[in-house]
Amino acid sequence: MNSWLTISPVINSVLASLVLMAAESENGNCNAWAARDPSGVLSPYKFNRRAVQNSDVALKIIYCGVCYADVGWTRNMHNDSKYPLVPGREIAGVVTQVGKDVKGFKVGDHVGVGTYVNSCRDCENCNSSLENHCPERVFTFNGIDTDGTVTKGGYSTHIVVHERYCFQIPDGYPLAKAAPLLCAGITVYTPMMRHNMNQPGKSLGVIGLGGLGHMAVKFGKAFGLKVTVLSTSESKRDEAINLLGADNFVISSDTQQMESLKNSLHFIVDTASGDHPFDLYLSLLKVGGVMTLVGFPSEIKMHPASLLLGARSLSGSVVGGTKDIQEMVNFCAANKIYPEIEIIKIDYINEALARLVNRDVKYRFVIDIVNSFNLVLMAAESENGNCNAWAARDPSGVLSPYKFNRRAVQNSDVALKIIYCGVCYADVGWTRNMHNDSKYPLVPGHEIAGVVTQVGKDVKGFKVGDHVGVGTYVNSCRDCENCNSSLENHCPERVFTFNGIDTDGTVTKGGYSTHIVVHERYCFQIPDGYPLAKAAPLLCAGITVYTPMMRHNMNQPGKSLGVIGLGGLGHMAVKFGKAFGLKVTVLSTSESKRDEAINLLGADNFVISSDTQQMESLKNSLHFIVDTASGDHPFDPYLSLLKVGGVMAIVGFPSEIQMHPASLSRGAWTLSGSVTGGTKDIQEMLNFCAANKIYPEIEIIKIDYINEALTRLVNRDVKYRFVIDIENSFK
Repeated sequence: MNSWLTISPVINSVLASLVLMAAESENGNCNAWAARDPSGVLSPYKFNRRAVQNSDVALKIIYCGVCYADVGWTRNMHNDSKYPLVPGREIAGVVTQVGKDVKGFKVGDHVGVGTYVNSCRDCENCNSSLENHCPERVFTFNGIDTDGTVTKGGYSTHIVVHERYCFQIPDGYPLAKAAPLLCAGITVYTPMMRHNMNQPGKSLGVIGLGGLGHMAVKFGKAFGLKVTVLSTSESKRDEAINLLGADNFVISSDTQQMESLKNSLHFIVDTASGDHPFDLYLSLLKVGGVMTLVGFPSEIKMHPASLLLGARSLSGSVVGGTKDIQEMVNFCAANKIYPEIEIIKIDYINEALARLVNRDVKYRFVIDIVNSFNLVLMAAESENGNCNAWAARDPSGVLSPYKFNRRAVQNSDVALKIIYCGVCYADVGWTRNMHNDSKYPLVPGHEIAGVVTQVGKDVKGFKVGDHVGVGTYVNSCRDCENCNSSLENHCPERVFTFNGIDTDGTVTKGGYSTHIVVHERYCFQIPDGYPLAKAAPLLCAGITVYTPMMRHNMNQPGKSLGVIGLGGLGHMAVKFGKAFGLKVTVLSTSESKRDEAINLLGADNFVISSDTQQMESLKNSLHFIVDTASGDHPFDPYLSLLKVGGVMAIVGFPSEIQMHPASLSRGAWTLSGSVTGGTKDIQEMLNFCAANKIYPEIEIIKIDYINEALTRLVNRDVKYRFVIDIENSFK
């Protein structure tokens, strides 16, 4: 469908317990999925639909088709998207209430809503049932209605519209098949009728074989036309002929095939949105032939002779008026014309939109709204399991609600209700399968802070009500040299908190969930009075820098520390450095970080690492460096900043380390790596932070914002750590 779009390509399996949370995390009477920003990623959302007025029809949405317009506006391709944005304008449902003045609908009727939900109702176009051309028409989503509110579309549980923009779906016509008619169907039906293409025996060419093109073929055959599909892809031949019933199939890039078709078509419906030559296609028309454009290429370019010499016409069209829509729906029912569809659940929508961009759909996605949201609202019944969570289902990394079973508490176990969970770059890496070992569905999160709810009979160190934390691992062999030295993080059999294989063979699932059960050895006391939200990031970001700083004796007041990078890890390195009494220099490529480094975090100095003069002035001046940068960067310039015998600890993860041997040998410098910390270090660090009032800088979010948060994390748009308010998200 052309849908007034300039389109360019851009970018979850069981619905679980979320919108129970969404209902409380956002006020409103309507459950939906919305995009929050131009990433276009959709996640659960709740808002208010207006009350039913005298001329209104309220309908429960059963199905909603997925249109390319949904991609365009969720991703702000037209620079006018109003977030949060609920897309969807191919709506089919059942009437649940009518206003007192409504005559054409009653409760229980099957109805549809299309691309617009209001117009002035008094202009020449409206009076001619061409409301789609009314200058004041209001689009079904992302429009501004007469009351000033932003319209929200059909990726939602119900909608209220004026009866004029509601259409009867004839008895017996499947609602799932009806939904795409409200945009894809009417977009091709309207110009075909306007140009009298319903003349049996005449010839029709259809350019493109997507959501619009396949409907043009179906209407053409129903009108009794001889239909030729024009495509660049030989792979479409079989479906064009055998599935859709086209009479002919021509490869438009084959000069001979196109030459044989010249001057043979009465009509052409052009559904292609990619740029393509117009002269070539117009040459296929007979004298007086009409080519109607419903796709949306970036430009139309042709020679005047392509129109003049054959008295040919090129005409545009955009959806249809109310009279045409009802007529088309009735025609489809009478002639058993059904769109080809793939039914999906709402939690698959992000993958579906990506597939739509990649043209990987035959021919229309349709969302099963009623079952999607019934499952969301009744998660406990929709999936077996005792734990509510959010999970990624595939390498897109998009998270959505999920439910699974935590194990029962064993003798040495501690069960905790998760109150907060920090968001770490590891969550991005594994949800998106960057390490090629992700096990889906994957519940991330390894910065966990909560309250003990149960302990096993052999547990001595914890009691119900204790504030506790869980970090990056939840098991180890407990018998090797490393485990016996409280270096469980280096145990060859350590089990990560998420995406690990535990000793019972199950895949571990992390802290984006309501509770967790762990062996007491991997559970840590959070001192009384220390805020749980601030404690969460300590379990990964904090310990990741604390461990190497302690191992290399950086807790020596008066010595000098350089910190490379100022993110979740870097800002903690600065805080620890200051607590240790060090003179701290932040090394950054961004001048914009200077103020926060000095005034927020208390660093003593700030150096732009790309400034040769500033770096030269710092040579041989630092006792220690903590390198938290994960982007590729040169090591030789940083090592040259160390005093003789100095140590640079790397805790970031660049793709490679490359340096000259002299960068180590010349000054007896040491480059050392580190990864999180052992159980002894973790408890020591928590106690140290509490005693010294060291608190990470955080931004608290709700779980339904997590997809946006991960995108922001990738784009380095966070100061300094996201922390999910798990308790309030899952209420």
